[in-house]
Amino acid sequence: MPRQSIRAELLEDLASAAQILLTEQQYGDTLFDSSVEDDSSDSNSIPKPSSPLSLSDPSEHFDNSMDSDDNSISTIGSDDALHLMLQGIAACAEEAATVQVLNRLPVPVMKASQLILLDHFAEYRPGLFRKKLRVDPDIFDKILDQISDHPIFSSGTWQNRQLPVAIQLASFLNHAGHYGNAVSSEDISQWAGVGMGSVTNCTNHVMVAILDQHDDFMIFPSLDSQDVENARSYVEAQVCPEW
Repeated sequence: MPRQSIRAELLEDLASAAQILLTEQQYGDTLFDSSVEDDSSDSNSIPKPSSPLSLSDPSEHFDNSMDSDDNSISTIGSDDALHLMLQGIAACAEEAATVQVLNRLPVPVMKASQLILLDHFAEYRPGLFRKKLRVDPDIFDKILDQISDHPIFSSGTWQNRQLPVAIQLASFLNHAGHYGNAVSSEDISQWAGVGMGSVTNCTNHVMVAILDQHDDFMIFPSLDSQDVENARSYVEAQVCPEW
């Protein structure tokens, strides 16, 4: 039998707490209400609520707090206090049912950006630069110059500014140039020292900017051009002549 999820256990605990509050209140009303005769009272006949977490509007359970005669504030009765507690339980249940992350870690995951190493790799270890970003340093600079003026990188406000285009491009190239576990947003986030949401945003921004340059770089030459003839000669030299 599969283990019950933490979310389901929490919702059951909240429903049980609401049920206990209502039951205790009903028992108290039955025992201490002077209008109920002892001979006719029966604890087994106490009705139970069909849904303790299905609460109506709290305004329906409160009397007018201002007296028109003396402008005094009325006190909250026991029924109103019970309703407030049930409202709190219902709010917790709604939060538990809809929230995406139940147990958020109090300490954020530490990230150590390795982007600073790219400048050293570009000058002294271009092979390591190419291993991380899958392009040579000079190609990276050309791509950066080509897409930096795209309006996708100017969106946002001063309160929520985008990362520099160079960081977005590096994150995208690292993301697109790997596979398996190394391509997860969490791995790219730790490598670049940015949030996982920023990894997604950087990838989307750079993809939009590059795809808009498609027609400037993807050009198919005509069949009678010298480029096609050179390609045909190269293929004939590399494969079986009969092909």
